[in-house]
Amino acid sequence: MALVDRLALTAVRDDRGLLVAGQYPDDLPFAPVRVFVVSDSRAGQVRGGHAHRTCHQLIMVVRGEVEVEWDDDQGTHIRVLDSPSDALYVPPLVWAKQTYARTDSVLLVLASHLYDVEDYVDDRDEAAALRAGARLAT
Repeated sequence: MALVDRLALTAVRDDRGLLVAGQYPDDLPFAPVRVFVVSDSRAGQVRGGHAHRTCHQLIMVVRGEVEVEWDDDQGTHIRVLDSPSDALYVPPLVWAKQTYARTDSVLLVLASHLYDVEDYVDDRDEAAALRAGARLAT
């Protein structure tokens, strides 16, 4: 079942600042093999707008505020990420897009697979059909 899950990562704040940590398999639902950062997007900029056939992702905001919209087996959802300790696990076949609320927003993504253009499903309806087919196959 393809469901997005909110993960509350460990956050420790003291007079030196904020440390946020997560490790596999205790906190993370997959072992990351790729990491990327998105920054310098203008306020209102939309990115993403796709699903992945096999790749799992963990999406978190390092700074700023990003609205994440996604479609999973329970419908369409929106969540605003505005803290590094608040992350979203996005499994395969879940279509998602991100809208940057502020120019200083920085998004960090951990991925379970290396970059592969063939893994992307840009069409929202196609992602839903693939998800339905995957449910029927199990």
